[in-house]
Amino acid sequence: MLTLRPLTPSEFTSFIAALKAAYALDEVQAGRGSPAEVEARIERQFATWLPDGLATEGHLLYAGVVDGDVVGHLWIGLPTPDRAQAWIYEISVEEAHRRRGHGRALMLAAEEELRARGVTRVGLNVFGHNPGALRLYESLGFETTSRQMSKTLP
Repeated sequence: MLTLRPLTPSEFTSFIAALKAAYALDEVQAGRGSPAEVEARIERQFATWLPDGLATEGHLLYAGVVDGDVVGHLWIGLPTPDRAQAWIYEISVEEAHRRRGHGRALMLAAEEELRARGVTRVGLNVFGHNPGALRLYESLGFETTSRQMSKTLP
């Protein structure tokens, strides 16, 4: 059974570094700028999202643990006056632990944590080139609320 526990400072540092790298790759693949432009934008975004790092108020950063092993990570932003719903900034499963239901277990644990905090709505973003994540979220009852499209012009 998967349980959530807060990230340690060293886990946070590793998690954020890996997340920035993966996010940059996704952004470049989605055509949202050159690698240098994307990297600069991501640094600004993270400074805004997590100004106090792991201690940033209103953000929950967890390790998903099964039988003592960290199998994944979860980053949730709680609702604020500017955002009516909780927001899942990141959910990831370690490569060696994929295809075992841990992504679903992380999402269900996130829902349980949010319900316990009185949160009634949660949102997330999924890149179009990630059909596995899209299927998972749809199977958990998430609905598309907007869609962005792009085309590369030759």
